[in-house]
Amino acid sequence: MDTGRHVIKGLKAGAVLRLLAQAFTWINTLILIRLLTEDDYGLMAMTMAFIGIFALMGDLGMGKTLIQAESLSPLKLRQAFTLNLISGLTFFCLFYFSAPVIAIFFNEPQVTFLIQVAALQFLILIFHTLPSASASRDMLFKEREKVQFWATLMTSVLTLAMAAAGLGIWSLICGHLFMRLALTIGFNKISPCWAWPTLNFHQLSSLSTFGGITTTNDLLRYFFHIFGNLSIGRLLSKTELGIFSVARNLANLPSDKIGELVNHIGLSSLAKLQNDRGFAGLYLQKSIQLAGLILFPVYFGLCAIAPDFIPLVLTDKWTSVVVPFQILCLSSPFRLLTELLSTGVTAIGKPGLNSRALFYTLMTLPVFIGGIQFGVEGACWAWLGITLFSFACHLRLILPEFKVRTLTILACLFPGFLCSAVMLAGLLWGRSEITQSWSALASMFTIGSAGLLIFISMQVVLFRPFFFKTLLWLRH
Repeated sequence: MDTGRHVIKGLKAGAVLRLLAQAFTWINTLILIRLLTEDDYGLMAMTMAFIGIFALMGDLGMGKTLIQAESLSPLKLRQAFTLNLISGLTFFCLFYFSAPVIAIFFNEPQVTFLIQVAALQFLILIFHTLPSASASRDMLFKEREKVQFWATLMTSVLTLAMAAAGLGIWSLICGHLFMRLALTIGFNKISPCWAWPTLNFHQLSSLSTFGGITTTNDLLRYFFHIFGNLSIGRLLSKTELGIFSVARNLANLPSDKIGELVNHIGLSSLAKLQNDRGFAGLYLQKSIQLAGLILFPVYFGLCAIAPDFIPLVLTDKWTSVVVPFQILCLSSPFRLLTELLSTGVTAIGKPGLNSRALFYTLMTLPVFIGGIQFGVEGACWAWLGITLFSFACHLRLILPEFKVRTLTILACLFPGFLCSAVMLAGLLWGRSEITQSWSALASMFTIGSAGLLIFISMQVVLFRPFFFKTLLWLRH
């Protein structure tokens, strides 16, 4: 079976399991939001703000390096494990002792102990990287998704039980740690990859150079995404940070799990095609075209039903999340499309281009500070503008490596975007003019059904060949 067919087969099998895991994640998240408060989510955002940056450095980029490498020797595996061991112990000690300083930064004493407990994840990551990379390298997509599914299910049960027992923020902290532990155990079961530490770092440069660049990219990307939490937590309050955090968590829910699956498959498959940029570009183009046809209608539809969905599902105490959620829904498709481009250029061994695009993006972050002056909604509008700029930078810098023109990608995205934009405009008008006196459930069901009908009808009438050709890719 060739790489392309194996990728599609793995994507189909994995997507079914990932969708089931996504369903549990949605249910878990929505119930948790009902049980917890804005302050709980604000504390969680503060806890993970700095520690999350270094969590990305936990393997020093070894995971992606091992996947991307054309061949691996036992010595390279031992070197990678040794680097994981050193970094894991170092980062655990760093955050355990620096937690009081971070608490002072946020002016929130509770954060100290929360960070010290959350730092345990660095000890877990020591044993996670090698088996996870081995599973991706061997393209065990279905097996990976089984691990992800059971880890998600068990974590959901644990966090809900703790939240229902009144443990508040600790349900989020313990759930985060348990998820890390469950994934580590699962990957070690499906693709065991053990190595002893070594003091022999001969010819380490082939690992450290690529790993260093990918780690830098992960840090830049994480800082870009966490900048909002840092700024709002510092300049506003933990309550407003909780509102922003919940809005962003909800906006990311539909794409995060599928995005993880696509990134794992994309990194593994494109790495095998890195010496044939023409085929690699074709795969990237198809992935973006299919993603656009799904992401735009889903997110624009969520934007339309948000005024009914959030009070109905999360109760009226979360109505302040509605408008921020709607704004972030507009940016989420471009966020995931940007991640697809980043994964693609890393897989073909050119992570430096991603670094340049991220650097240019970081230069626009002062716009977010200006948006905060208008509260959480102003911050969300600023975030939308920054996300669009980041997507444009990635297109401009990355596509030439795949021998794909920017106009070609924009043409692939245009049908999904246009039909979704028209659908959103029609649904917002219909809600304001027709469904205001209806119950929230009836309004949400009517708007959702109408949105689906409008989108499919426009695709069939205006872009019939494009629409059916894209859908046929799922059959191969």
